Amino acid sequence: METFWSLLKESIIVQATLTLGFSAAIIYMMIAGQPIPNEMMAAFTLLLGFWFGSKQKFDSTRQPKG
Repeated sequence: METFWSLLKESIIVQATLTLGFSAAIIYMMIAGQPIPNEMMAAFTLLLGFWFGSKQKFDSTRQPKG
């Protein structure tokens, strides 16, 4: 449980939840044949870039085990 609160504090869980939510919404809209608004795609790419960028930053600040 300590790991959960640590990840929540670093907002990794929030970022992942938002990214997965937007991914699910876009996939649903594609399957349903609905048009995807440009604003939604822009927000999705922004979230995706932010998520991968922060993961890269988080991974590079970890100390190697050994």
